[in-house]
Amino acid sequence: MNTITRNFFHSKKQFFLSTISFLLIFFLISSAYLKYKNLQCNKRMQIHAEIIADDLHSHCTSGVEHYLQIAAKQDHFQAFTVINHNTTPLLTVTGPPLTGLDNILAENQLVPLKTLTRDIVFQDAVIGQLQSEHYFFVFYPLFALFTILLFFMFSGLYLFNLLHNRRLLKHQIFDRTKKFRESERRFEDLVNLLPEMVCESDLNGTITYANARALEQFKRSESDIDHTTIFDQMIPEDRENITAAFIDAIQGKPQQLQEFTAQATDGSTFPVLTRSAPIYSNGQVVGIRSVIIDISERYTLEEKLHQAQKMEVIGLMAGGVAHDLNNILSGIVNYPELILMQLPPDSPLRENVQAIKNSGLQAAEIVADMLTVSRGVAASKTVADPNQLIQEYLNSPEFLQLQKLSPKISWQIKLNKKVGNICCSATHFRKSLMNLITNAAEAISGVGQVTVMTKQYRPDNKGIKQEKFTKDAYCVVSIQDTGGGIPAKDLEHIFEPFYTKKVMGRSGTGLGLTVVWNTILDHGGEIDVQSDESGTTFSLYFPITSRQLEQSTSVGELEPVMGNGQKILVVDDDPQQREIASQLLTLLGYTVATVSSGEKAVKYVQDTPVDLLLLDMLMPPGINGLETYKQILAIYPEQRAVLASGFSESEDVKAALELGASYFIKKPYVIEQLAVVLYSTLL
Repeated sequence: MNTITRNFFHSKKQFFLSTISFLLIFFLISSAYLKYKNLQCNKRMQIHAEIIADDLHSHCTSGVEHYLQIAAKQDHFQAFTVINHNTTPLLTVTGPPLTGLDNILAENQLVPLKTLTRDIVFQDAVIGQLQSEHYFFVFYPLFALFTILLFFMFSGLYLFNLLHNRRLLKHQIFDRTKKFRESERRFEDLVNLLPEMVCESDLNGTITYANARALEQFKRSESDIDHTTIFDQMIPEDRENITAAFIDAIQGKPQQLQEFTAQATDGSTFPVLTRSAPIYSNGQVVGIRSVIIDISERYTLEEKLHQAQKMEVIGLMAGGVAHDLNNILSGIVNYPELILMQLPPDSPLRENVQAIKNSGLQAAEIVADMLTVSRGVAASKTVADPNQLIQEYLNSPEFLQLQKLSPKISWQIKLNKKVGNICCSATHFRKSLMNLITNAAEAISGVGQVTVMTKQYRPDNKGIKQEKFTKDAYCVVSIQDTGGGIPAKDLEHIFEPFYTKKVMGRSGTGLGLTVVWNTILDHGGEIDVQSDESGTTFSLYFPITSRQLEQSTSVGELEPVMGNGQKILVVDDDPQQREIASQLLTLLGYTVATVSSGEKAVKYVQDTPVDLLLLDMLMPPGINGLETYKQILAIYPEQRAVLASGFSESEDVKAALELGASYFIKKPYVIEQLAVVLYSTLL
């Protein structure tokens, strides 16, 4: 029930009760008045009877008549009748007739006649009787009483309603004030929850209101915001433009998002987009309301996207070159292996041939870096202990050589035993570790320290889930040096291919940090770099897996892993690679056949079953290794295969492995690796 309905029913009830009270009071007062009036009339009749008693006893009727005429006129009697003691009318006196309004009231029976009788007593003896017809004038006083009571009733009702309405109005004002304050608080809470900054200013630009986000961004408090203009929050170079935009907003011109550079009280700056609209009061513009959006994060994302696109273009180019080089390097690596297997142990040529092989392997490492840059290497990942991988590198000849070249550097190793296992490419992990440790050592001129440490990191340890971390737990591998740090202008470019401050070809290839970057991306991790004048820290975040460590196959002498005449079909589009594979497999004791395309491989196995496929993954312009394997599986569902490629789409390799291929080996492969993989597959 709304307020109007409640007031209506309240007023109706009040009027009904007031009317009943009015009528009751009027009836009581009227009854009392009529009783009083009747008593007065009787008293006067008594007085008249006493006055005429002497004249009536002395038989002076003229005196009685004269007195009664005066009394009739004075007291509004219509007539007097004097009756003697034997009930015989002795004298009748008629009063003056009524005139004017009295006559009209009498004709309408509003002035009743009342018959009164009193004994005439002389010396305690009744000598006659006085009868009268008296005009009972009660209309005027009762009407006056009615009018007065009606006036008081309406006055009382008016005062009561006035007080009631005042109380009701006071309640409504309180209720509306409470609702207004709640609405104002709700509005302020909503504005303070906005991720954007909201400011209001007067016509001079002085800020009159700023939400919590604006105070936080501009690093101001509510106490000093009133003394600040919106123009003070922009860098000096943008104040002319922000002033022009402010004037346009006051004039009501359509506003578009405009970009400026804002400045906080501590001197820090950040890019913003603003849009303003006038504030009206009584039809007049009294100020400006502005929404200010911090777009620093958008700039960061755009920069990352630009860097990713640039690295993708460079990576595609590097990947194409690396693919061709890998086929060439297969000859430089594998032919020396074939020669070494045929040379006697004391041959003076062994050292030179070994040097050729080592040079080929070093070149293959550079090509591997280029492939990592292009993210085209589909290296298989296994569960590994990061501490063990780090310890293997620290025990390697490469690290021992680095220690010899840096005698003034002390090495601190802090490996957390409870860091957990990770699923990774051990080769890429060690390569990234080697690159970062080498860079750390080269960053120190003279005495210094390099710290290698591991720890476990959970993004929600402190109740704050960082958006860039999507896994529950990470293994953090940190390499910290005490060098001079990386200049700020170089920091944003350090992961770009060939961006290096080293001497190209002597102390670096320009791909080291790019390899680290792509390795982290391939492993679904994150990388963080902190650098200042006291040194640099690289932190690599690898997702922790719940899987257990896998048993690895060690490479020893070739004799235990030699073949036994099993037939292997080599599928490769490069003639040199087919020739090398054929010779290596023959030396390992296998029967070998070769084809130059996937289509020829499918046709070959239809007529001649083979024990194993050594399958290249990329063979343009025909079908690739994945499609070749699918078609052969349609013929022989149990067909075993080993994948070999220097450059391949990781999704194709993963799909082939899921179909049943046993291993993936990267070109150029060495005979020891090939022997172990084939032997394991054919067991």
